[in-house]
Amino acid sequence: MKKAYIFDLDGTLADSIYDIGDSVNCLLAERGLPLHTYEEYRTYMGMGIGVTLSRAMPGYDELSPEEQTALRRAYTVHNEAHCLDKTRPYGGIPETLQILSRRSAILGIFTNKPEVLGQKIAAALFRDIDFAFVLGGREGAPMKPDPSRVLAELNKLGVSPGDAVFTGDGGPDIATGKNGGMFTCGVTWGFKGREELEGADLIVSHPRELLDIP
Repeated sequence: MKKAYIFDLDGTLADSIYDIGDSVNCLLAERGLPLHTYEEYRTYMGMGIGVTLSRAMPGYDELSPEEQTALRRAYTVHNEAHCLDKTRPYGGIPETLQILSRRSAILGIFTNKPEVLGQKIAAALFRDIDFAFVLGGREGAPMKPDPSRVLAELNKLGVSPGDAVFTGDGGPDIATGKNGGMFTCGVTWGFKGREELEGADLIVSHPRELLDIP
């Protein structure tokens, strides 16, 4: 059994696509722009809200950096108020996290969503789980697939990368784990398809399979 298990959040621990899509669609509607379906938003996810807005909002890339920052902040304000409207844990996730915790595993989250949102969702959906850290997107801070922030946390906890598992539903998650020298686990129940998990050390279709990682 590994000493530490690091998870992506959206599409891995929590099915949050509905609240994310609703918040971006709210920004689009306010500007008279076409809205997108939840299935479309699945393809826009993974690299932070800036990339999601770039893919969803016509003209976003032509805006000034200040205007882009203002839109990202507007999204965060709206989603902070609504991020728990429809978001729920995936089936089997709470039980799996509880078992890992009882086995004295160190648990952490590294998501590219704004950190304030990641911490709010983790605290609400997994209130019985003591995460060692919940890292998210911050202006100027490295994001996935850069593993430096996770590695810094593992170093503080005295855990070597080889004793850690990085689990996620998309390519950036697998790349983060690989870049950091961690064991990588892809999950098939999330926003992305199996093809995005190519190169993972393990691909699982149910959370309980995480308990069998040697």
